[in-house]
Amino acid sequence: MYKQTIRPVLFLMEPEKVHALLVSCLKCYRHLPWCRCWIRHLYTCSDKQLIWNHLTFRNRIGLSAGFDKGAEIFDELADCGFGFIEVGTVTPDSQDGNPRPRIFRLPQCESLISRTGFNNPGLDVIKRRLEQKSGSYVLGVNINKNPSSEGEQAVADFLRLYKELHPHVGYFTLNWGSVDVALMKQVLQGLAVFRVEQNIHVPLLLKLPADITEEGMDDVIDCTRLYRVDGVIATGPTMERSYLKGYSPAQLQKIGSGGISGRGIGERSLKAVSYLRAHAGKSLLIVGAGGIITPADARRMLDAGANLIQIYSSFIYEGPGIVKKMIQEIK
Repeated sequence: MYKQTIRPVLFLMEPEKVHALLVSCLKCYRHLPWCRCWIRHLYTCSDKQLIWNHLTFRNRIGLSAGFDKGAEIFDELADCGFGFIEVGTVTPDSQDGNPRPRIFRLPQCESLISRTGFNNPGLDVIKRRLEQKSGSYVLGVNINKNPSSEGEQAVADFLRLYKELHPHVGYFTLNWGSVDVALMKQVLQGLAVFRVEQNIHVPLLLKLPADITEEGMDDVIDCTRLYRVDGVIATGPTMERSYLKGYSPAQLQKIGSGGISGRGIGERSLKAVSYLRAHAGKSLLIVGAGGIITPADARRMLDAGANLIQIYSSFIYEGPGIVKKMIQEIK
């Protein structure tokens, strides 16, 4: 029903207008307990639990950061069957992000081009919202520095976010590549010292860009061991456009810059997961993300070595029923 009836209507509107409409609808939906009970019954599908680092994932399918940037509707999104939800990216101060339009659909190849920036309401607002979490799913948060912060101030931004939010979340994610490697290592060192001194063990994940090289992944593996990083997400968007079939160079040039998610990532994420599993061993948690649209894609990612799956574009193109379909496929 979603793909035949609802999606064609939604795709007549700009992506961010659809998202704003969804947020408004879910905020109303949260006050309808009978409806929420029915939705949970409709979309819940049993799967083996994954217990990792004192966290219990009720299933292996999660929602990537970027969908609920402002941490407004995570409880309601979890009703669609997700085992874990990641909100953000969150920065210490509120950010407007890049000028609109900044999200573009590419339906012929089930992809998105996005250049949103880190638009979010900031730490204080996010913290109040995270305190309201309910439900049995795992809640993660993607964090980053303020765009203007450099050097020691950038390190302080990450530490502040971790300190303020750790009582309310199951894990944190940092975007490898969002700051230069040398600064990221300073951040990881500062977080490692803080976690040991304060005896705080909320897990830390690194989200890798799809365009990372094998040498870059080797550097990440070294960092996971040196700075007690608990896992990786492989991967985020790509800047490579060779997999965007059905669109001319002129059409893509008109859209402009931006990271590509969805089918347009090609095999990059799958290859990254395979490489990381082969070289990092079995102990590192790997979350497979990027290019996962169908249940068969999810199965391939798990077979490549991922422990968990994160989706984003699939939720947009396939609808809320995709979570249950993926769980049924991978059981």
